[in-house]
Amino acid sequence: MLLRYLERATLKKSTKTKQPNGTYLETLVVQDIYNVQTQELTDEISASIYGANVYKMIRIKSIKHKLEDYLYTKVNNKLDNVSNYYVMINDRTYKIVAVNVKGIDLELM
Repeated sequence: MLLRYLERATLKKSTKTKQPNGTYLETLVVQDIYNVQTQELTDEISASIYGANVYKMIRIKSIKHKLEDYLYTKVNNKLDNVSNYYVMINDRTYKIVAVNVKGIDLELM
């Protein structure tokens, strides 16, 4: 992984707080900042999996797989699930679609 291809990614967790009128307000709290390498998904396998959404998808890899290891524990966790986490890269918010040992697939929101 070359250092010149690294970008800063901010991992955020959404928390819901109940307001006095009964509605929920979702706020994003910064968990940590990682250096990641981004890759566009252009292969045929990704296109068959994600279909038309493949143009909004990217795959990220972190240094020494720290982000992948952290999020992999949240995949089947009911209380602290991976669906509560978002990644911000270059002022764009991505939701996490899949977590693998090799990388994390993100979809632009």
